[in-house]
Amino acid sequence: MFPWARPFLFCLLIALAGLIPGFAKAANDFPVGSRCHTLAPSETSSANLARTREAWTCGPSDWKVSGTKASYVRIDVRGRDLPADAVLTTRLTRYRSMTITAIGSDGRSVTRDIRSDDLRFSTTRWRMYTALPRLDGPVDAYVLKVTGPRHIGLLSDAEVGARASPMAVGNRQLILAALCGLMLMPLILNFVFFRILRQRFILWHAAAVLAMLTQTLVSSGLINRFVRLSVTELCLLSTLSWAFMVIATLRFFIDLIEPETLTARQRLAVELLCPWFLFWSAYYFLADGVLLPSVAPLYYMSFLPIIATLLATIVLSALRGSRLVWFQIVGWSPLMLLGIARNLSILGLTDAPLGMMVEQHFAIAFEVAVTTLGVAERIMTIRLQRDHALAEARFQANLALHDPLTGLFNRRAIEEKFDTLLRTGFHTMAALDIDHFKAINDTHGHAAGDEVLRAVGQALAGDKDILTVRLGGEEFLLLLRGEGALERAERLRQAIPSRVAKEHAGLRKLVTASMGVYRLDTTCGHVPSFTEAYTACDELLYAAKADGRDCVRSNVCIEPLPTTRLELVG
Repeated sequence: MFPWARPFLFCLLIALAGLIPGFAKAANDFPVGSRCHTLAPSETSSANLARTREAWTCGPSDWKVSGTKASYVRIDVRGRDLPADAVLTTRLTRYRSMTITAIGSDGRSVTRDIRSDDLRFSTTRWRMYTALPRLDGPVDAYVLKVTGPRHIGLLSDAEVGARASPMAVGNRQLILAALCGLMLMPLILNFVFFRILRQRFILWHAAAVLAMLTQTLVSSGLINRFVRLSVTELCLLSTLSWAFMVIATLRFFIDLIEPETLTARQRLAVELLCPWFLFWSAYYFLADGVLLPSVAPLYYMSFLPIIATLLATIVLSALRGSRLVWFQIVGWSPLMLLGIARNLSILGLTDAPLGMMVEQHFAIAFEVAVTTLGVAERIMTIRLQRDHALAEARFQANLALHDPLTGLFNRRAIEEKFDTLLRTGFHTMAALDIDHFKAINDTHGHAAGDEVLRAVGQALAGDKDILTVRLGGEEFLLLLRGEGALERAERLRQAIPSRVAKEHAGLRKLVTASMGVYRLDTTCGHVPSFTEAYTACDELLYAAKADGRDCVRSNVCIEPLPTTRLELVG
């Protein structure tokens, strides 16, 4: 009919034959092994979206979360030989809802809602995993749909593969357990230290170590080996342990560093970081809705002022000569560098946020070990300072109770304890006065007089039953207990001339002493005071001096002792 119709139809059929493979190719124009992501309304079907290539970003960057849209991740598995028990694994993060859809090579799909009970948690990493939906026939891709993810790591870390082997898990658990044990020892030592020296910085360090231990147990996943917690509980425990760790570490730093190396303004700046970080920790855990995209970036950015303030404070303390700050510099450096790297990654300077959890565990353990050495150094310094202060206090107290010239007790030492001494049997008091002592000073000088006083003190030195006191000038006092107190007092008095002659041979005359001895009567119910006893004793002493000196007078009878005099030659 139309001579040109047959060639036209032939060309049309050829064109259609060429377009059909093109359509098929467009329907599955995803790179093999790719991991693509996008945002779409939450009511969008994962299966339909998976066939729309232009809706997806297949590069490793530009990951986003939204408070109003759902996040989708398409994981291409073409050509991969997945085991039958393959799982979806991703970073442990809170979310509102999550589904996983298997896209078959024949276009069929199956979707599975992931409930909280369906999730399992790694015992060696900050990861969660769940079983994949089953689909008869080859699977081209899996599409993860998440509403309300609080961290883009849930999307960027999503992967499909086999579960870790039990051998590898066991080895990692042993390493993590060793790290936790390493942190447990300083925690025990802190309580031992606190019993020895009750300083506040020890408690703050114990609190920081406890928070670090908790953070390591939670973020490493080791806690999941012992207790079954939900995603929300694990995230809450992680957030609280980080907040407590930062606050306790800041307070520990303020109390540890030598007071003279930190100004009041610096202390205030560090103290203000505590409520600052507490606020952003609450924001990180509670903010939702339209604020959701800002949750992780603002939380990680809140670390930057903390790091900057600490760096400035550390540098200034080091310049002022702090020794303890070097323990903080060495101990905190790995954690600070790690924090800076993770902050830069969350702010978009890497393709995806850096987890670096293994590095975090080792950095925390290193910080605990080094700062514990700082605590021990500070304790030793304070202990030495306290011992020195106690020794100085004892020395001053000793000076206050002893005569500096003779080393004997002074009146204050005996008067304060007189009642106690009476109760322990010191019922005899003897007052001695060196005869003609002024003549010694006038003739031989005050230096010679001091030597005589020291020699008299040595002659009167007593034992556990005789207390010797220098009242002042040339006057001494003896307190005696036990039988024969009067005779013992007289022997000491008679020993004075020979002792003085031995110690100071340049004197022209023998040095003698007069003595009054008073026996206290405590049987009548009245216990005399020191003043009453001393007054009575002093009256007896003056009686002895009035009777010619170099003798003894007492209120009780005493058998006279044989006297011996040394003749001085020259």
